[in-house]
Amino acid sequence: MKNESWERLYSEPEMTDLNLFKARFDHLRNPVNGKDIRIVTLTGNDSVTVMALTKNNNVVMAENFRFGIMAYSLELPGGMVDTGEDHQQAAKRELLEETGYSAPDWYYLGCVGANPVFMDSYVHFYLAIGTELTASQSLDDGEDIRVREMPLEELRKMLFNGEFQHPHTESAVLRGLGRLEKGL
Repeated sequence: MKNESWERLYSEPEMTDLNLFKARFDHLRNPVNGKDIRIVTLTGNDSVTVMALTKNNNVVMAENFRFGIMAYSLELPGGMVDTGEDHQQAAKRELLEETGYSAPDWYYLGCVGANPVFMDSYVHFYLAIGTELTASQSLDDGEDIRVREMPLEELRKMLFNGEFQHPHTESAVLRGLGRLEKGL
């Protein structure tokens, strides 16, 4: 790993509001060659992904319509953290809004950069235990989510067969399975 550090010379004001994100240009100095470059960075709130396990050892899944691929994607529930909201509160809120499920026991599984290539936000992962259906879905205008429960072993097989389209689901499942195998 190189010891040189990239220096941010200055940032242009955010140029575009993209609803979930804002875009800005950063001017950086490359420590390897000394050249100045202009790059785009998407700025926005962090997000959460929840692996919710029911009392019957089923995982609550959300089949989301995703505009980028114009198809449904089977995923774990999750979404954006509201400004000023705690990550765990966001995880509880997103699980309830997207699926109608809630849980008494929550475990933090860490975080990763959402897409560190050009984004400044992080995805926080949670494991919810004892999840049960307690309400109706409360979806945003741009959401189309079909909820289903899946046996934990089927989830494991889908993960290792490469069947998930969403990288945050894969990360959360790997972390959740690891935590379950170690014991809570």
